[in-house]
Amino acid sequence: MKKILTAACALALAATSFATIQPTRVGPVSQYGALQAGKNSADEGRIYGSVGGVADGKEVQVRGMSLTWSMYWPNGSSFYGPTFIDTLVGGWNVELIRSAMGVVPPWGHGGYMTRPAYFESQMDSVVQAAIRNDVYVLIDWHSEGGYFNCVHPGQKPAQSWMKFNDNETCFSAADAAKFFDRMAERYGKYPHVIFEIYNEPVAETWADLKAYADTVVAAIRKHSDNLIVVGNPQWSSQAGDAVANPIEDKNIAYTYHFYADIHTTKSHIESSNKAMAAGLSVFVTEWGGIDKIFSNATHKSQLEEFLAWTNEKKLSMAKWDVEKPYLENNDVDNYIKANILPAKTTYAKNLEWEKNISDKLPNLVAYSDVKEIAGSWNLFGDETEADPNGNYGTSTYEDNSADGVAKFDNIKLDAASPFEYSPYVKADYKFTGDISKCKMIQYSYKGSNHEFTLYYDWMESIEKFGEGAWDFPFVEMPLAMDWETVNVDLGWMMNNNWQKGIPNVAVPELASALRFTVIDVAYDPSLWIKDVKCVESVEGYEPVKIEIPTAISTPKLASNFKVSVQNRMIVVAGVQNGSKYVLTNMLGQKIASGRVMGNNLALEVSKAGNYILRVGNNASVVVVK
Repeated sequence: MKKILTAACALALAATSFATIQPTRVGPVSQYGALQAGKNSADEGRIYGSVGGVADGKEVQVRGMSLTWSMYWPNGSSFYGPTFIDTLVGGWNVELIRSAMGVVPPWGHGGYMTRPAYFESQMDSVVQAAIRNDVYVLIDWHSEGGYFNCVHPGQKPAQSWMKFNDNETCFSAADAAKFFDRMAERYGKYPHVIFEIYNEPVAETWADLKAYADTVVAAIRKHSDNLIVVGNPQWSSQAGDAVANPIEDKNIAYTYHFYADIHTTKSHIESSNKAMAAGLSVFVTEWGGIDKIFSNATHKSQLEEFLAWTNEKKLSMAKWDVEKPYLENNDVDNYIKANILPAKTTYAKNLEWEKNISDKLPNLVAYSDVKEIAGSWNLFGDETEADPNGNYGTSTYEDNSADGVAKFDNIKLDAASPFEYSPYVKADYKFTGDISKCKMIQYSYKGSNHEFTLYYDWMESIEKFGEGAWDFPFVEMPLAMDWETVNVDLGWMMNNNWQKGIPNVAVPELASALRFTVIDVAYDPSLWIKDVKCVESVEGYEPVKIEIPTAISTPKLASNFKVSVQNRMIVVAGVQNGSKYVLTNMLGQKIASGRVMGNNLALEVSKAGNYILRVGNNASVVVVK
């Protein structure tokens, strides 16, 4: 692993010390050059490459895959890692990768608008890996209708059927322009990069989207002449709406999205045909609907008609979506391999782009004052803990840890067990000392996707916040096909906001362990972790400032009563008759509640553990051994 790592990258992309990202293979970008919009001799819009230029017969059609929503766990964020991108190129033969960065979805562990630095780091990881592999990459501002609420606040779409995912919040053109300004400055001179400035508008009019595009395109053009793909109304199905008022820029394509299981091909492609006939270029950045074609002849005929049309028009396309690491031997995947993805190809080296980019893009980040964090490993699974009903998990693994390396092997997560919580295995790196001076935590791993978590000391969190923390801040880490070294900004970490009394940002001074959790789905049966270190100095990147709300950070736990524990019996003296009481476990789950009868209270618990007892306005930690 090289010593210089690239900007804001949580996901282990090693860069070289050269001025540009260096290719590891010759791919389609070296053969065709930067993609560009143009017209054929019939004045129809097409896509060409800078190597061959705009000429009949030189149209470029590349095919590949779209990653899914970047915040979607585990099927999304698990695949935003560099070594998986290597596998996607080497094993799936993709010529194009779409990095679908979720902006404002009402689900998932945040989105770009709430955690911009973290989601930019995901984008960095994919883009840089695509460049190394010499394939095209779409930087996708992925939202389904999220702009509408910003331009039409308080309004509902004109048609009731225009429901959209991102309808709880919104983003502005300025938000998107700020992001694409940074992306274009960082990557705009690489011929691999295509800017997809809005995935799927839904209820917005073309007038809305034209104004939006004008703002975002201007930000990109400060740094890059690369192809820009513009979304259009009704889930990017109405490219023809732009004919009367197109974007005034020479290198623009218009998005088209198609699903064989819900669209009728002949009518659905009409608007895109209208756009191309008027000289506008079209790019299929998302399409799907294969899963049902083997049980529905109509869907299959629509799909085959769509594919024939894309080949006739030489349309580049990214299939939706990657949600697993390998193509399998089944009807759907075999169809994809035979009909959708390119065959393994030997590309010609027509463009030596790596020698033509003279400025230092992306900005390199230097990590210094990197120190080992002393600690020890503890591996365990869901079979060691019981849920409130006394059920244990049944997930299994082999602990082959050795020489300071935590090694989970043969991980089998069992979601079918009666255990109430998600199946999991966990590795705690218990350390002594203070990590609050760390700008980043560095570690190396290979294997399964996992959550990297800041684990708090129970007692100290009670003293700090008045309740024991069980909702810990974390980031999702992707599947690693080989060893990767990651640098995680503690400011990227957020919890699920399940405990309102606990801040949803990281509180490093409370941490007693760094936790690595394989949860829900393990895309690799092993997870090996080593070399946990503290990065105290970072140049070229500004770590996220952690701000703990003052109201939360004030200690508020007090006790005016006496508690003693006799075996499993909690005995309380000195309480006021008629006071309300509640006893909870460390997960905040209620064990017992009621009103005190007299001046004493006796409560029996079923097992040892830490509890919080609240009587009236006072509370106390109770430890049952």
